[in-house]
Amino acid sequence: MFNACASAEDLVVCARLIKHDLTLAEPIILALDTSSKGTSIAVARGASVLRCAGEPADEKRAETLWTEARSLLADLGMTIRDIDVFAVCIGPGGFTGLRVGMASSMGFSAATGKPLVGVTSLEAVAFAASPAVAVCAIVTAYKGEVYSQLFSFDRDGMPVAQNDPMASTLVEALDRVALQDGLIFAGEAAEAGAEVIMKAAGSRAEGKWKTNRSDHRLAEDVARLACLKYERGGLETGERLKACYVRRPEAEIKLSLGLLGSKIKRSMKSE
Repeated sequence: MFNACASAEDLVVCARLIKHDLTLAEPIILALDTSSKGTSIAVARGASVLRCAGEPADEKRAETLWTEARSLLADLGMTIRDIDVFAVCIGPGGFTGLRVGMASSMGFSAATGKPLVGVTSLEAVAFAASPAVAVCAIVTAYKGEVYSQLFSFDRDGMPVAQNDPMASTLVEALDRVALQDGLIFAGEAAEAGAEVIMKAAGSRAEGKWKTNRSDHRLAEDVARLACLKYERGGLETGERLKACYVRRPEAEIKLSLGLLGSKIKRSMKSE
């Protein structure tokens, strides 16, 4: 409370100090990841994760995501109005899951007027494995394939892409980084393929290739990396936020090949 006897000059100085403190306050971030089979939601203050929850995937994920987010916020004594930044994993990953997470985040952003930050699953995986000289992030692409991308890091720990994300077999992903020494492999597909990775390393890279194992959910890494992007002004709007699919959705591929479902065929005939 201000002193009633304070001068006008003192009040101006006080107001400036308060504004300065608010500017420096760490943002409250709500991060969603629906790129994998499960769903994870994290709430962070700056780069510090306050709470994270995970749920197995189900057909009603689109219906329950808001309820889960609201419950997590309530546990922290918060509501959606307390969020300063919404962060979401934009893929690559399961197409349906990505659309659910992105649509939810865009809805939250539109309803509250707060900004969005998009983080790819490969960026988040690489970020979680730092500090490192180089990280090859590998996540599941299903159908026997993986998504992979090589990253270095700037002085603040921001992942810097060294090539484009790619969908391929694990062996093909390893071939692409075969000449890279001092490399860490990270991501659930890298963990599952650790034996293949070490075999591919052979004696040439013995002791120089390692597989990192994560002990937390991806939404936590999305939140932390989103904080760094937010500090650098890397904000998006719902109109500008784009998914990182890497490969085309199966439905789109079938459509281009004329392999339409029976319902679509009947619909087209009726027209």
